[in-house]
Amino acid sequence: MKDIRYDAEGDILYVTFAGDEGQASTGVELTDNIVLYFNPETGRPLKLIIVSYMCLLEASAKAPVLLEKLTKQPSALREMVVRLLCTAPVSNFLRLVEFKPNLAGSVGRVFTPEVLKAVA
Repeated sequence: MKDIRYDAEGDILYVTFAGDEGQASTGVELTDNIVLYFNPETGRPLKLIIVSYMCLLEASAKAPVLLEKLTKQPSALREMVVRLLCTAPVSNFLRLVEFKPNLAGSVGRVFTPEVLKAVA
């Protein structure tokens, strides 16, 4: 883990897993509020940005958050993102609790672990 920063005014959580200087980087919107960046060549996570972090934290405490934008991604990209969501360090921040591939796409849901309340 390289850096965790919370912007209280903007309610944005920035998590940097590794420096992305000189690396290829792909960003994938999981929801309107969550973007995961990773190196498509190595499959390593680079950063995670969560906008409206406190709202997401409260919502995920009641029910897992639907990854509606992930369902619209190509299957190879979805598979890579699901793999990232299921392993540390990304799984320390977003935990995949359900993933159901179906004919209309895939439905994924995540929740933010309780430990992150301390970050904000």
